[in-house]
Amino acid sequence: MCPGNNPPTTTLLAGNSIYSQEVLAAKAASAASDARNALILGIVGLFCFGFIFGILAYRKANEALETISIYEVAQEKRGLATAAKILGVIDIIFWTLGLVARIAMR
Repeated sequence: MCPGNNPPTTTLLAGNSIYSQEVLAAKAASAASDARNALILGIVGLFCFGFIFGILAYRKANEALETISIYEVAQEKRGLATAAKILGVIDIIFWTLGLVARIAMR
């Protein structure tokens, strides 16, 4: 065999290299799914059940951000998860302000 025809012996893994490629792929898919679901919950929470959906969006976005940070995967979904987390907080704030307004109107 010619030395120039050997395949490279090292491979570059996306993410944290202490985990296998299968684990990283699963965690990347999980983080992307959590970020997407959190954004959907945050958007729906703007229109109805803001307190409940806001908390769910915040927690789901936080899970996605933790997975992204720990496993160093799905970095392109970090912005989506951050936006969902902010929407969750806005949902909770709007719901709280609406509740205070209803109580004040009595």
